[in-house]
Amino acid sequence: MANRFVLNETSYHEAGAIAEIATEVIGRGFKKAFVCSDPDLIKFGVTKKVTDVLDNTGLAYEIYSNIKPNPTIENVQSGIAAFKAAEADYIIAIGGGSSMDTAKGVGIVIANPDFADIRSLEGVTPTRNKSVPIFAVPTTAGIPADLKDIVKPEDIPFLAQSAYDDACRPGNPKETSVEDITKLYESLI
Repeated sequence: MANRFVLNETSYHEAGAIAEIATEVIGRGFKKAFVCSDPDLIKFGVTKKVTDVLDNTGLAYEIYSNIKPNPTIENVQSGIAAFKAAEADYIIAIGGGSSMDTAKGVGIVIANPDFADIRSLEGVTPTRNKSVPIFAVPTTAGIPADLKDIVKPEDIPFLAQSAYDDACRPGNPKETSVEDITKLYESLI
């Protein structure tokens, strides 16, 4: 069985953990997922690993991928509109901080419409209602455990540059170059 932490909602960890999502969703009686995943994770097949679990168990979902690094107010607001249009009742966030942050913004505002401007959520804000339930599937620093199965050598320069350009990179404990990141990716495939 996979380990899990219950924080604001649920985060799954370890190999095979995504298979537990279907069990949890069915057990809670949810009807339709709003899957937040960034375009690169869709492109490289990471999101498909989660949607395959949903497909194999007949669970409905809609994918939202209008996610940018350091999501903007507009990203979250368009996500809110997409969530409503999808008639979803829970969220699956796949990826790193940007997908997670977008999902959290959508989930909080759907449950607390008074914060639709998004900006009023900055800092510590007392909301009245809990967020829409969110299942988080982190990709651990953007590097899927099975990178070799989904990334081709010709994809590495793009991935390395994207990782280097990420706004969160300067906060890493060790300074890295594009070459360092390229070597890391190459060692994983």
